[in-house]
Amino acid sequence: MREVGEQTLGEMARLVRDEGVTSFKLYLAYPGVLQVDDASFFRALLAARECGALTLVHAENGGVIDVLVERALARGETAARHHALTRPPEAEAEATARAISLAAIAGVPLYVVHLSCAGALAHVAEARDRGLPVLAETCPQYLFLSAADYDRPAVEAARYVISPPLREAADQEALWRGLVAGDLQVVATDHCPFTTSDKERGRLDFSKIPNGAPGIETRMTLLWDGGVRAGRIDPRRFVEVTATAPARIFGLWPRKGTIAVGSDADLVVWDPERESRLSAGTLHMRVDHNPYEGRVVRGAPVVVMSRGEVIVDHGEWKGRPGRGEFLRRAHAHLA
Repeated sequence: MREVGEQTLGEMARLVRDEGVTSFKLYLAYPGVLQVDDASFFRALLAARECGALTLVHAENGGVIDVLVERALARGETAARHHALTRPPEAEAEATARAISLAAIAGVPLYVVHLSCAGALAHVAEARDRGLPVLAETCPQYLFLSAADYDRPAVEAARYVISPPLREAADQEALWRGLVAGDLQVVATDHCPFTTSDKERGRLDFSKIPNGAPGIETRMTLLWDGGVRAGRIDPRRFVEVTATAPARIFGLWPRKGTIAVGSDADLVVWDPERESRLSAGTLHMRVDHNPYEGRVVRGAPVVVMSRGEVIVDHGEWKGRPGRGEFLRRAHAHLA
């Protein structure tokens, strides 16, 4: 949401009360497009407190980033690598700290989406140490890719333009430590399947490259291979950050996120040693490239069940169009 006036505040309350929509995402980035100012952000936080909603935030300082982008382009710095250079980790850390402070004043929980750097994570950890209800997620791209990918040839490098951008190896290690320590609660995707032709819009100007990369199909396989098999996390933590925690945080537990009487029978039979080579040519995401092209991984789903019905069996789709359901969500379960 961008406009936070009386109409919007009323719609928030109605959506929670009548539709089971219990979370709202706001941006501190993209001025003139998505960004809200601090006053609007704070109004939304207060409204979330009144109706029991959870506020999600994209935390980057959009004003600072716009100035850096303007100056880079004026110097003729147009390549994809300058996307990362004009979105420094300090801009993410500052916005994360600001969002946490405003949420603390409002007395509400806060969920930081796609956290990418050590500085932002440090603010989340410090807030949690003080007992504040601050939650955060990261994504596989920040665990397995790095700023070095912007040194690829121009067309390839554009595929890695995401926001926040890819960071350095030290940030990767900090994020892994955050997952182990519990300062990060979820590994999500921020799935944005822009095609190569979409990305080529910014061939001569990095600021025109659509921000985002595909990742929904590779999330769990990457995390198993690079997390569990690498000895960074155990299988229980793998399930927690990919299934249980999201269901709890976003008001779907215990219908989702657990195996219990009365819960939906959403089950995955997982082969921990099944080897595959990640490639746009063999994956099912509707996009013509894959950020992990050629990477060999072990661990994959064999059978997938949804509400007790087999929908994938050894790579064969068994589902049917229209079987999906809209689920009204309860309030977040943050314990």
